[in-house]
Amino acid sequence: MEVKAMSSDAFIEELWSYAQEVPMEQHPWFQGILRHRWTRSQIILGEIQHYLRVRTNPIYFGYIAVNAVAEKHYGLMDVVLENFLEELSGPRTHVDIVLQFLEEGGISREEADQAEPAPGTMAAIEMIISCCQRRSALEGLAMLAFVESQHGGPDGVAAKVYRELTGYYGFSARAAETYRLHAEQDVGHGARQIEVVRRYAEDPQTQEKIRRAVKLGITAFTMEWDGHVQAMTGQREFWPGVRPLTLRQPKVRLS
Repeated sequence: MEVKAMSSDAFIEELWSYAQEVPMEQHPWFQGILRHRWTRSQIILGEIQHYLRVRTNPIYFGYIAVNAVAEKHYGLMDVVLENFLEELSGPRTHVDIVLQFLEEGGISREEADQAEPAPGTMAAIEMIISCCQRRSALEGLAMLAFVESQHGGPDGVAAKVYRELTGYYGFSARAAETYRLHAEQDVGHGARQIEVVRRYAEDPQTQEKIRRAVKLGITAFTMEWDGHVQAMTGQREFWPGVRPLTLRQPKVRLS
């Protein structure tokens, strides 16, 4: 039977439903900050895990850019280039800005580089890099889109976290700058990434590839935040989310 493509609106709505199974703001890492459950020292330990993942950003953004050129997918290049330049251009990279947080906790770059990734962080890094290396540029952008859209904007997760870090917790604006930048930049990133998904995922085969990439990205970043909590607590725990897992499976027919 021929499978028909979904309308773009219905498809985007479906993709959002996967993100709503594990909404970023309700993850224990973010809830612990917003509800003041974590200590200042615990937050620094979590941010070391953030650093270990962020230092790989140039790798996976590079793969997305190379794939877009190799595929001659020029319609994606502006979106890819904007992300790449914001990540790497200017006097300070995103890695430098995350290090500012660690410096306030008395941790040097050399010490951070020697830190061991927690299980969730380790899995997230491997999943994200592998996705961007082995899949198309469109799939790479889709992998990021529904995470960055939740992070950015004045009412997004990053803005709320920034207010608590600099308010209740008393971290300096310099230390927490990474969250201010996420609030400013990620809403635009996410919106543009979702728009290219809407524009180019028009046939059922592409939609299936995007569906899997989005699920991978949502899972990978959720596992990264699990890694933050694992590093703070020493417990190998993974957050189950707030809704049942949507998983297509064949029906078991035992006799």
